[in-house]
Amino acid sequence: MERRQQSMGLFKKKKAASPELTEEQDIEQEESRASKKGKKAKEDLHAVARQSYFDKIGSAGVHFPEHVKDRAYQCDQRAGAEYSSRSYILDFGNTSISTGELETLYRAGASNITFHLTKLTKNQATRKYKNAVTDEGSRVIQARKSGNDIEENEALKARSNAERLLDEISDGYNDGFLGTMVVTLFAKDDKTLDNIGMLIQDTLEHNEHNLRPLYARQKDGWLSALPFSGNRLTATVDRRFFDRTSIVAASPFYSSKIPFSGGVPVGTNLHNQNMEFLNVFAPYLDNYSSLIVGASGSGKSFSNKYISSSQVLLGYRIFSIDPDGENGPICVLMGGKEVEIREGGSCTINICALTEEEIEQTLPNGRRVSKVIVPIGSKVGRLITFYNKLLDGISSLEKELLKKAIMDVIEEWGITENPESLYENEKTPVRLSNGDITYKKQRKPEFTLSDIYKQILKNTTLGYNLHDFSYQEIIDPDARRLIKVLRGYLRDRPDGKILDGETQFNGEKIDNLLDDICWVNFNMKAVEGSDIYDIIMHVLTLLGWEYFVKRPSLRRFKKRLKIEEAWRMKRIDGAMQFVEELARRSRKYQAGVDIITQDLNPFLEDSDGQAVVKQATSALFLRLGSVDDEEKRKLQSIFNLSEGELQIICRKPAESEDSQTKGEGILRVGGSSAYVKVQVSDEMRGFIDTDTDYLINNGLLPGLEEYDKQEEEEVREASLV
Repeated sequence: MERRQQSMGLFKKKKAASPELTEEQDIEQEESRASKKGKKAKEDLHAVARQSYFDKIGSAGVHFPEHVKDRAYQCDQRAGAEYSSRSYILDFGNTSISTGELETLYRAGASNITFHLTKLTKNQATRKYKNAVTDEGSRVIQARKSGNDIEENEALKARSNAERLLDEISDGYNDGFLGTMVVTLFAKDDKTLDNIGMLIQDTLEHNEHNLRPLYARQKDGWLSALPFSGNRLTATVDRRFFDRTSIVAASPFYSSKIPFSGGVPVGTNLHNQNMEFLNVFAPYLDNYSSLIVGASGSGKSFSNKYISSSQVLLGYRIFSIDPDGENGPICVLMGGKEVEIREGGSCTINICALTEEEIEQTLPNGRRVSKVIVPIGSKVGRLITFYNKLLDGISSLEKELLKKAIMDVIEEWGITENPESLYENEKTPVRLSNGDITYKKQRKPEFTLSDIYKQILKNTTLGYNLHDFSYQEIIDPDARRLIKVLRGYLRDRPDGKILDGETQFNGEKIDNLLDDICWVNFNMKAVEGSDIYDIIMHVLTLLGWEYFVKRPSLRRFKKRLKIEEAWRMKRIDGAMQFVEELARRSRKYQAGVDIITQDLNPFLEDSDGQAVVKQATSALFLRLGSVDDEEKRKLQSIFNLSEGELQIICRKPAESEDSQTKGEGILRVGGSSAYVKVQVSDEMRGFIDTDTDYLINNGLLPGLEEYDKQEEEEVREASLV
C-alpha cells in the first residue's frame, strides 16, 4: 500500500513539475475535447441506426426446455409471438437419390435446411467403398441362404452401385463426401408443428428417406441449421456418404434437369437416369437458334443426326448443309433427299435467283398484316458480297459497275417488288410426287451470272459478242479486272457449272424440292479442297435463308437450317455477319439456325461470331478437347458455365474402353442444364454412326460398286489383244 502511494506521489510530482499551460493552449485543448465528443456522438448515433442482415432476421430469443426433448420455442418480440420449432436430421435411403425426391421438404414453408458437406481424400473415399462392396456382398450371401429374393435383389443393386462408384473414384472421375442434412421446422403451435412433420415424413418415406427428430439434441440441431453455422452433428450415424451426382440430386440450388416442354428425346440424364428432351421451339425461349459443339470424335455429328431424325418425326422441315457427307443414309431413311454438290455434276445453285419474302406492315388503324414482296434491295447486296469474295475484294468504282449491271438486268427481265413478276401469267398442270396433278403458275426463267456478265460487257466494252463473251475494246478501265476474273465462273468453265445457271438439282426444281420433301441434305464432300468450297457453302446458306426460312409456303412448318462446320464461314468476308442476321431474324419465320461446329474460336474471336453463339438459347456442349485457361475463362463468361460444367466439357480423352465418354456432355435449354449421354437404339445407330470399327464389325462399311463380271472379262480380253 505504501509503495502504491509512493508511486502515485511520483506521478503527482511529475504532473506538478510540468510547465503551466498558456491560455491559448488551454482553449485549443478544450476545442479538441469538444470535437472528439461530437465525433463520438455521431459514431454512436450511426451505430444505433445501422443494422446488419442478421439483426433484421434474428430472433429475440430461443428456449430449449429440459422436460421436453424434441422441440424448442423461439420468440420474436417484433412480431409479438412465440413459435414452436423442431430440429431433424434427414436419413437418406439405402442406395440412391433422384432429382425431385426432396421437393416436398424444400417447399415446406417456414424451415431452415442446411446441407453440411466435407470432402474426403481419394484414399478415404476408396476405402469407404471397398468396405461397402464387401458388406453388400455379404448381404447377398445371407439373403440367398435365407431365400429372401427381394433382399437379395436390393443387395445386388447396392453392390453394383458401390462397385461403379469405386471404379469412378479410383480413376479420378468422381469424388467422395460426408454429408449431413439438418432441418428445423417452425409452426405457430405444437399441434401444427406435429402435423407438418408427419406430412413431410409420409412423403419422404415413400422415397425411402426418413426425417429423424433429434431427441435431446434440439440445441445442436437448431444451431447447425442456422445460416453460416458449423455442423454440431458429427457422429458416425449422422453423416452419410455422397458422390458428386448425389449431391446435385439432393441440392435444390442446382438445376440438373430440363423442364419438359415437348421436343425430341436426346439422352439419359446421368444424375437421375431420366430421359431429357430438347425442345428448340420451347415457348419460353427468346430465340430458336441452337448450338452443338464438340471436338472430333466426341459424338457431335452422331448427336446432330439423331436429333435431326427425331425432329422430322415431329413434322419439322430441315435444310442441312453437310460438308462431310455423313447425313445421307439417315436423311433418305426419314423420307428426305440428298443432293450431291460436285464439279461437273448436274446440280446448279443460282446465286442470282429471286424469290418471295413475307414481311409485316402496320395499317393506319394499328392492325398488323402480312405482305409478300420480292426483296430486290437485299438481293443486290448479297450479290455484291458474293462478287467481293470471287474478286478477293472490290474497289468502290468496281462496286458501282457491278451494282449498275445487276440493276439493269433486273429491269430488263421485268422484275419488280410484285411477286407476280416472277411467274408466268397462265397456270399449267404439274404432277406431284404422290401422283396427283395440280395447276400452278410456272416461274419465269431466272437470270444468271452469265446475264450479269453480258450486261457488264454491254456497259463497258465495244464490239462485244454475247454468244462467246468476246469483245474488241474496254472503254471503262475499272471493268478490266471484273471482265477477266468473272469469266472463269461462267457456265462453260469447270467452276461455273455449279454457280452459273438456273437452280436445279438433278433436273428437279427447287420449288418442288422444298415444298414436298421434309429434309433436304446438301452433300458437299465432293468439292472438299476446291477453291470454291467456301463460296458454295456461303451460297447454300443464302439459299436456305431466302428459299427455305423465308418461304411463304412453308410458314406453317417449324423449320431448322443446319450449318455443319459453321466455323468455315469466317473465311468469307461478311458471312459471319450474315449468319448472325440469320440467327436473329429466323424466329419471325418459325425457324431456327443450328450451328454445328468443332471449333468455337472463330466465333469467340469475332464480334459477329460471338453474337451468333450468344443468341443460341439451346445448346449441347460435348467434349471440347484441350482448352487453355484463357479459353476456359472466355467460355465461362460468354456461356455462363459453372466450374462443374467446364470440368465435364474440358475433360481429357478416355483412357480405356471402360471410360468411354462419347456422346456425354451438357445439354442446355434456356437457363436449365443437365449432364446427359446421347444414346440411340442399335437399329438407329446403323444409320448414323460413322465409327469405322463399328461399321466393319456390323457389316455396314460402304463398299465399292462391283463391275459386272462379263464386262470385266471383256475388258481383260481387249487389253490382251
